[in-house]
This record gives sequence, C-alpha cells and structure tokens, in this order.
Amino acid sequence: MSDPSTLKQSGHATLRAVWEEAGGAAQPCNQFAATLGLPTQQGVPEAVYLTLGNAEPPFLVGTEAEISQQLQEMGGQLPVRSLGRFVLTRGRVDELIKILQTAAQQFDQAQAQGGAK
Repeated sequence: MSDPSTLKQSGHATLRAVWEEAGGAAQPCNQFAATLGLPTQQGVPEAVYLTLGNAEPPFLVGTEAEISQQLQEMGGQLPVRSLGRFVLTRGRVDELIKILQTAAQQFDQAQAQGGAK
C-alpha cells in the first residue's frame, strides 16, 4: 500500500525498511483507545499510547424476556479483547494518520469502481 520507508541516520548510510510477513492470522479490530503518556519535564506528553481491540456482539437467544435477562446478567458491559498496545511519538501519530487516510481513499475508490460495474 505504501512505499517502503527510507531511514537515514544523520549523515550515515541510508537504509530501506523491508517488511517481514506477520505471523498468524489477521485479527478483526473494531475498538480503539488512545491515551496520552505521562508529561515530560517540559510538561508535554511523552507519547501517545494506542490500544487496539475487538468486541464481539453477545450471543443472545430466547424470548424477549430471556434476552433482557441475559443482558442484565452481563451488567451492562461488553468485554473488549485487547489485541495490542503501541506507543507512538507525535511524529509517528502523523504518519499513521496519513497512512490510514491514504488507505481510506484507496478503499473508497475501489468501492466506487466496483459499484460502477
């Protein structure tokens, strides 16, 4: 989707980031939480902590009264399974936003082209 990153270290050799294949199956992700890190001595957050997770709808069966009882037993909570936590600098947050915006635009273009057929 995006071009390989080029990494430069102040006057040293240029390195190209080459992605390795991720292990395991891709996980569905529908819950997101972001928290600012602790403040530095300058009073600004050190980073952004990003947590990705997945919540599945409860399996509810029975009459309307039985379903209502099942929901009450859940205590008004829906568990979210954490899939990963990540720490991003402010600059990396901007990079992630740009990558996601590009992916969203490509998705929308593919949807429009698919609908035109």
